[in-house]
Amino acid sequence: MSPAYHSGPMSQRQQRLKPLRVVLTGFAMGAADLVPGVSGGTVALVGGIYDRLLSAISSINRASIAALFTGRWRVVRSEVDFGFIVPLAIGLLAAIVSLAEPLGRLLESEDGRVLLFSFFFGLVVGSVIAVGRNIHWVPRSTMLAAGAAIGAFFVVQLAPVTGPSGLIALFAAGFVAACAMVLPGISGSFILLIIGQYERILGAVRGRDLVVVGTVAAGVVVGVLTFARLLQFLLVRYRNGTLAVLSGFMAGSLWKIWPWRVCLEEQVIADESRCMVESLQAPEAIAAPLALALAGLMLVIAFSLWERRQPRSEVTLAGSDGSA
Repeated sequence: MSPAYHSGPMSQRQQRLKPLRVVLTGFAMGAADLVPGVSGGTVALVGGIYDRLLSAISSINRASIAALFTGRWRVVRSEVDFGFIVPLAIGLLAAIVSLAEPLGRLLESEDGRVLLFSFFFGLVVGSVIAVGRNIHWVPRSTMLAAGAAIGAFFVVQLAPVTGPSGLIALFAAGFVAACAMVLPGISGSFILLIIGQYERILGAVRGRDLVVVGTVAAGVVVGVLTFARLLQFLLVRYRNGTLAVLSGFMAGSLWKIWPWRVCLEEQVIADESRCMVESLQAPEAIAAPLALALAGLMLVIAFSLWERRQPRSEVTLAGSDGSA
């Protein structure tokens, strides 16, 4: 059976708002995953649904899948947290369908890219602070966070390559990207960019190519189901150390989403000009980007404060106070 969900007393109004909150968080996660360098897992962690996200994904197991194919709907409903998965999926799909085109255009504009990454930079900085407040900082957790930050820093500097175009390669790309999507700080779309599949998949979404989108989606589903179980185990048994690693991943990813950068070396790969080597530069016009960065930072802080005032309605995992 899947982990039990313990809800505090909620009014009818709070019960009505809860699915809406999950839909909106899913929408924000989908928007983040469309931007190379930004992680939807970060949004889930800050949005207070990360534990439940992993638990809900893990509830889709062999028993529930077997019950689904044999028509035992009552068993499926008891095993799988549809009350969370369905509104989250609605939010994710709505973001992908509605924002792929405008975000694609925004990323193609230098000024638009600066503004977009300024907002997400502030969002990630706020996320590191918010998660860091829940960590018991001892030498071991500090070393784990530092190691994760260094690792993420090197990952986000990898140069993109040309990726194969077959359906097996697309499925594998979705699988690998899904593992990154679940991890705060590691962007699934950036992983797709590194392995040379980002432009093709984004173009397929914008062009409604159902074969490509379906193949990638299948890889994403398998990847998420596999990796979520590992993360859930780590959060249950070694929560403090795992949170330290997650905060390090987010901190290390900040290099990639610094809004102002200059390309030092370009290369044409699959008819696309891609930057192979880049460096950071000082900001030029700073008023609007700074305002957006502060907006992202304050949004996380405000949400964290609001979250602390709410009844405990998220999943409670046995042993979640364990440390590394």
